[in-house]
Amino acid sequence: MSDRDYLPLSTTLVKTLTDKLYEKRKTAALEIEKMVREFMTAQNYEQIERICRILSEYFVLSQNGNFRRGGLIGIAALAIACGKEAQRFKTYLVPPVLQCFLDNDPKVRYYACESLYNIAKVLRTVTLSYFNEIFDSLSKLVCDLEPTVKSGAELCDRLLKDIVIETCSQFEVIAFIPLLRERIYVRNAFTRQFIVSWVSLLTSVPEFDMVQYLPEIMDGLFHILGDPNPEIRKSCEILFSEFLTILKSSQVQPDMFEDMTRILIQNCQSSDELIQYTALHWLREFLNMPKCHQVLLPHSAGLLSAVLPCFSYDDDNQTAKEINSVLRQLIKNESSKRNENNAAQNLPDLTITKMVEVLKTQIQSGASPSRIIALGWVHHLFECLQDQMVAHIDVLFPTLFRVLSDPTDEPPAPLITANLPLSLRKKPNKQQHQHTTEAVLLVLQVFALISTSNRTNTDRNYNDYFTKFIIVLMDLFRTDRGLLEARGSFIIRQLCMLLSPEDIYKTLSETLANEPDTNFAAIMVKILSSILLTSTELHDLRVKLKNLQTTESAGLFVCLYKTWCHNPIALVALCFLSQNYDHACKLVQLFADIEVTVDFLIEIDKLVQLLESPIFTYLRLALLDVENNQTLIRALCGLLMLLPGKTDAFHVLRRRLECVPNFIDKFTSVDKRVANLSMNAKVNETTNDPRKNINFDELQQYYLAIQNKHVDSKKQRYRYTPTSDGL
Repeated sequence: MSDRDYLPLSTTLVKTLTDKLYEKRKTAALEIEKMVREFMTAQNYEQIERICRILSEYFVLSQNGNFRRGGLIGIAALAIACGKEAQRFKTYLVPPVLQCFLDNDPKVRYYACESLYNIAKVLRTVTLSYFNEIFDSLSKLVCDLEPTVKSGAELCDRLLKDIVIETCSQFEVIAFIPLLRERIYVRNAFTRQFIVSWVSLLTSVPEFDMVQYLPEIMDGLFHILGDPNPEIRKSCEILFSEFLTILKSSQVQPDMFEDMTRILIQNCQSSDELIQYTALHWLREFLNMPKCHQVLLPHSAGLLSAVLPCFSYDDDNQTAKEINSVLRQLIKNESSKRNENNAAQNLPDLTITKMVEVLKTQIQSGASPSRIIALGWVHHLFECLQDQMVAHIDVLFPTLFRVLSDPTDEPPAPLITANLPLSLRKKPNKQQHQHTTEAVLLVLQVFALISTSNRTNTDRNYNDYFTKFIIVLMDLFRTDRGLLEARGSFIIRQLCMLLSPEDIYKTLSETLANEPDTNFAAIMVKILSSILLTSTELHDLRVKLKNLQTTESAGLFVCLYKTWCHNPIALVALCFLSQNYDHACKLVQLFADIEVTVDFLIEIDKLVQLLESPIFTYLRLALLDVENNQTLIRALCGLLMLLPGKTDAFHVLRRRLECVPNFIDKFTSVDKRVANLSMNAKVNETTNDPRKNINFDELQQYYLAIQNKHVDSKKQRYRYTPTSDGL
C-alpha cells in the first residue's frame, strides 16, 4: 500500500504503530486517540470511519504480526476517543478483534483481550449484540496455555458480566441458550468453571428466569458435576441447589418437569456418586411437589429403572428409599382414583407394561436388595392395579418361579418394605438366609394375589392360575429336589397362610394323584402329612378332617386318602386324624407285606412322637374307651410290633399302651361287646353320618394298587442301577 492509502494516518504514525517495541506502539496509539478526538469535536465522522476501516482491514486483519499488534492497540485507542459515539463504528471495532482471539501468536491474543476490554468499556450495552461471539471466544481463551492471555480473558469476562448485570433488560437469554447448550459439554476444567460462573450469574438475576431453560442445559451441568476438580464440582453443586430452590417456588410448565425427569433418570445410574446423589435428590424433590405428580406418573417405569439399582449400593440410599416410598403411594392414590372413575389416566397400559419390563429385568439380573424391592413392587402393582396387571401374569410367571429356586449369592438385606430400613452392607450367612426367605415370601404373596384375581367361576375361591401355579410348583419340586428339601415345607406352609389350606391340599392331592414318579409322590406326601399334623396354620383343616361331619369333609378325606396312599405311614396318620380307627387297623395289618426299611421305621418313629403331641390328645383319650376302640388299640399295637424293641419310640408307645384300662377285658363278656358293636352300627345307620358314604373297601384296594406301583417302580430302579463292576 502507498502512504496515501493510510491517510489520515501519517507514514511516521504507521511506522511507529507497527514497531516491535510496545512503548512506541503505545505512543502511536495515544496520537491516534488525540487525532480522533479532534475529528469528534469537528464531527468529522467520515475521517473517523476511514481510520476504523484502515485499522481493522489493513492492520488488525494483516498477515504481519506487528501490524496486528499495532492495529489492536490503535483500534482500542480510537474507541476510547469516540466515547459514546463509538457505537457508530461498532462493526469496525468488535469483529476484527474477535478474529484475533484465535491468532497463533499469544501476544496478539493478549492484545486482542486488552483491546476488547477497552472497546467494551466504551460500548457497554452495544457489546451485547456480539455477546455470543465474545462468549464463545472467551470460553476458549480462559483455558489458554499462555498465562497473560488467560488473565486478559478473565479480565474481559468480569467486564462482560458487569455489563450484562447493568443492562439485563437488553440481554437476550433465549439467543444465548443454544450456544450455552453447545459449549457446556466441553471437558476442559477452566472452560467448565467459566460456564458454571455464567450460568450461576444469570440464575441470580430473576429477570432472566433461567429455570425455564434448565431442561436444555441440565444434562450438560451433570457432566460438569462429574469433573474431577473439587472446586468445579462444588460450584456446580451449589448451582444445582440454587436451581432447585427457585424451581420449588416458581410456576413451571408441566412439560418442563417431564424433560428434566428424563435427564435425571439417565443420570441416576452414573458411576459418579455426586451425580447419582444429585439426580436422586432432585427426583425425590419432584415427587414431593404435588404439582409434579401427574407429570411423573407416566414416567414410573423410568423412575423404577433409576431407583431400583441404588438399593444394591454400599453407600447410604435413604434418598432412594424415600423415592420408592412416595412412588408407591402415588400408585396407590392413582389406583383409588381409578376405582372411582374407572380409568387410570396417568397410568395407561403402556406405562404398566414398561414398569413390568423394568421389574422383570431387576428380578432376573439385579442384585439381591434390588431384586427384593422389585418383587415388592410386583406385589404392590397386583394389589393396586389388579385388572391391568392380569395381562402380564404370563410374562411374570416364569420369572417369579425362578426366584423360588434361585439361591442368592449377594449380601442379603432385611425385608424391603416402605417403612423398614434397608442395610446393604455385607451380612453373615444367617441374614443371607433371611434375605432368601423374604424373596420367597414376596413371590408367594404375589401368587396369592394372582390366584384370587378375576375369578370367572364364583363357586371357586381361586382362578385357573391357582391350579397352574400348583402344577408348575410340583414340576419345580420334582426337577429340583434340593429346593424341595430346603424350602418345600416352608413354601407350602406360607401358601396355606395366604390362601385356603383346604384348597391348597385338595389341589396338591389332585395334582399328585396321577404322579408317575412314585418316589417323588411319596416324598411329597410325607412333607404334606408333616405340615398337616404339625402346623398351626392348618388347625381348621385338621378339625374338619377329625370330625368329618359334612359330605364335603368326607370328600376331602377321600381326595387326600388317594394321594396319601403313596406313603403308608402318612396314610395311617390321616386315618388316626380322621378317627377312622377300623381302617387304620386294617392298614397296619397290611404292613406285613411291605418291605420294612430304615426310612419306613423312621417314619413310624416320627408318628409315635406325633401321637404324644397335643394334636392327638383326643386319640389318647379314646384309649380309655377300650370297648369301642379295640381297633385303635390293635393299630397301635401293630405299630409297636413293627418297631425295634430297643428304640425310644418302642418304649414310648409301650408305656402308653400299658396305661390302657384292662378291667373291661376281665369283666365284660365277648357277647356283650358284640352286642354293643351291633348297637353302634345301628345308630350309625340311622344317623346322617357322612362316614357311611366312604367306601373303605374300595379305598383299600386303591391303596394296594398304589403300593404295587411302588413295588414295580423299585424293581425298575434296581434293574437299571449299574453294579459296582459296571455290568
